[in-house]
Amino acid sequence: MSIRFLSNTKYPQLPLDIIESSVTQNGGRVNGEFGGLKLTSAFQPIFSITHRRPVGYEGLLRAFEPNGTAVSPLEVFRSAHTESDVILLDRLCRNLHIRNFLSEADETSWIFINVSPQVIVNGKHYGAYFSDLLQRYGIPPHRVVVEILEDEIHDEALLADAVGYYKELGCLVAIDDFGAGHSNFERIWRITPDIVKLDRSVITQAAQNRTVARVLPNLVNLIHESGSLALIEGVETENEALIAMDSGIDFVQGFYFGKPSEKLFPIETADVRITELCGKFKTYSDDLEAHQQRELVHYVKAFKQSANIIQAGASLEQACAGFLSQERAERCFMLNQEGLQLGKNLVSYSRASERDPRFLPVSNAEGANWSRRHYFRRAVSNPGEVQTTRPYLSVAEANMCITLSIAIQVNDETRVFCCDLDWLGT
Repeated sequence: MSIRFLSNTKYPQLPLDIIESSVTQNGGRVNGEFGGLKLTSAFQPIFSITHRRPVGYEGLLRAFEPNGTAVSPLEVFRSAHTESDVILLDRLCRNLHIRNFLSEADETSWIFINVSPQVIVNGKHYGAYFSDLLQRYGIPPHRVVVEILEDEIHDEALLADAVGYYKELGCLVAIDDFGAGHSNFERIWRITPDIVKLDRSVITQAAQNRTVARVLPNLVNLIHESGSLALIEGVETENEALIAMDSGIDFVQGFYFGKPSEKLFPIETADVRITELCGKFKTYSDDLEAHQQRELVHYVKAFKQSANIIQAGASLEQACAGFLSQERAERCFMLNQEGLQLGKNLVSYSRASERDPRFLPVSNAEGANWSRRHYFRRAVSNPGEVQTTRPYLSVAEANMCITLSIAIQVNDETRVFCCDLDWLGT
């Protein structure tokens, strides 16, 4: 049952010894009791794709009625009706996870532990606990990753204080479920977590929507540039695992890699699973690239022919007439050696009548400076060779496109000839 207190104070103290009064140990396994329920730990492995093995485990609550019926963690926390009960339950869970983890873990793996938002906000009023727990059981703080649901903490000062507290202890801090609710990068930049855990919904959407899958590597890269490692949770299928790998993610977690268990994941099995996936990823990645190349080969050939016609003395309009009649061709344009656009865009005849009037303010690009674009810089660095971008969002009409570019000589001056291809849905 829940521990009740004789004290009439608003914040009864919940030190380590009080918490452990409801803990029992049986054959090396540590169990707890709360509200008539038996509590214990399960651990889900967190894999590093690069290292091909688990590098950490998330401690998860498992609860049972006296007759053995399982009770969900959400129901258990809902049964904690008072703030002090929530604090007690949270501390009890951390106690079980730490001790059960240590009974089986190697000497380097991380233990990921969730901390209740109420603990983040009000836990300090109930007395010292976490540092005492780590000290008593001899686990170095640097092996503990504290997961914080930042979306549920609205007070910026309290969130910053909590992150600072765990970092000062020497723990790592992870922001949990990023991408769900009202998560935003402003908080990531401000609190600089060690790890950002992307919510299950992110990988689900990426598996269902090619646009999301294309954007995911950029999201991971932005997390990296913010100074954090990135983890995708909730990976349940091989396709989701391959998408996660393609994104450049650091760590993965989910049923595809390992379900929660009282026992830690066997290392010898982990290596085989990741090795097999890496082999499949090469095929997956090669297929994606081959698909794009197959789609592009015809356009690259026609584009090169147009470039040759321009170098032979024809006007841009003459050289691009045939090219712009093709299905995916959107527009052609010419840049000088500084990246400034010479003249207006030449737009495909079929697309000219379908132009979205909402983007008329950016339709005229004459004199625009494209020198910061990779397709310009790569073309200038590799004259005479056709350069191909990854799909990206075009500022011209806010649609996904691929740009072909080539540096050529026109009247003894360097010009960069470019065209955009519609790549929506490819």
